[in-house]
Amino acid sequence: MIKNILSKLTGGKELDANEVAEFISAVNNDEVSEVQISAFQVALMMKGPTMGEISAIATSMRANCVKIAPKVGEDLMDTCGTGGGLSTFNISTAAAIVAACAGIPLAKHGSRSIASLSGSADVLETLGVEIKLAVPDVEKMIEEIGISFLYAPLFHPVMCKVLKPETELGIKTIFYTIIGPLINPALAKRHLMGVYKPELLDMVSLVARDLGYTRALFVHGTNGLDELSLLGASQIYELRNGQISRYELRPEQVGLGRCRLEDIATGTPAANAEMIRAVFSGKDRGHRRDAILLNTAGALYIGDRADSIKQGVQLAAELVDGGNAERKLKQLVEASHDFAARRAA
Repeated sequence: MIKNILSKLTGGKELDANEVAEFISAVNNDEVSEVQISAFQVALMMKGPTMGEISAIATSMRANCVKIAPKVGEDLMDTCGTGGGLSTFNISTAAAIVAACAGIPLAKHGSRSIASLSGSADVLETLGVEIKLAVPDVEKMIEEIGISFLYAPLFHPVMCKVLKPETELGIKTIFYTIIGPLINPALAKRHLMGVYKPELLDMVSLVARDLGYTRALFVHGTNGLDELSLLGASQIYELRNGQISRYELRPEQVGLGRCRLEDIATGTPAANAEMIRAVFSGKDRGHRRDAILLNTAGALYIGDRADSIKQGVQLAAELVDGGNAERKLKQLVEASHDFAARRAA
């Protein structure tokens, strides 16, 4: 079966959903070698994945993950992006914390960085969050404080098996860019998703719709930013009620100024953690604060806390300036350690 699938891919032919499901299941069950996993990744990349293949891979990865189901009164939200673009400090992670202050239940999915200096897991761990929690504890945190971090390696055994071959190949395949953000273990139906290549916006938004997303913004910022951008215009694909609309957004339209990449560039996890703390404490009211406000605004908009992204910026500013974000971060840190300690006792 595996050899037939690889032969089909190397021949430039599209896999059907059953073939994809068979391969992903075989990876999960340790029925394929690392060489075969590498061959699948490279052959798919060289052929170019179709929308059908991406949708089938995401569906199969969801079927083979460890799922969580917190009891909340509305659809869960994620702010996980594709990565792979310009490296900024951990804006979407900070935005998730601020959005949770507005009562939106956040299942923040993510992992350690592969390509940049600091992934969401890296910066949250540096901020003091215990990232390796048991499934029931993750569910309880979302129910009790409105946010938890879903550390991808604990929920995606297939991803763990794909990572080593991908790292040794030294190339970025679709698994950790396009697929990763689409396979939230909580099956979050609302998403602010940064996309690092503009040509992927159409495909990602259509796949997300097929997967059952209800409200989402798929965004690409100027020059390869996988965030809503202060560098220039952002391309946005908005999914709402099964319909996808497309438009551009400039920071000036929502009352924010532009900046340079170096103003919001990434540092080490320790540096990025300090950047987030400085914004949340009110010490930094510059471009980093604006970047967090803008991306939080996108989350507040699709979370039905704001009627527009511009109104979302205003609400985000109130949440940050009022100390809500700083308190929510402290709550996240303390709750994660409390649950870890109870589990260890």
